[in-house]
Amino acid sequence: LDDCLCGLRVDPTADDVIECKRPGCEMRWYHLICVSADQALHNWACEACTKSKSGRGGKVAQ
Repeated sequence: LDDCLCGLRVDPTADDVIECKRPGCEMRWYHLICVSADQALHNWACEACTKSKSGRGGKVAQ
């Protein structure tokens, strides 16, 4: 998917985005500001994937 947690479309080629490196992450791309990151890290994993440890993070039930 190409939407961030904020609901806006993410351009993977932009400088202000980060990719979750966990296989199976449903969101995959995030705006740096939305995940409180200053810069993209090589092996970064989103909070949902880190908590689930299964790589299925990103989508939150509402």
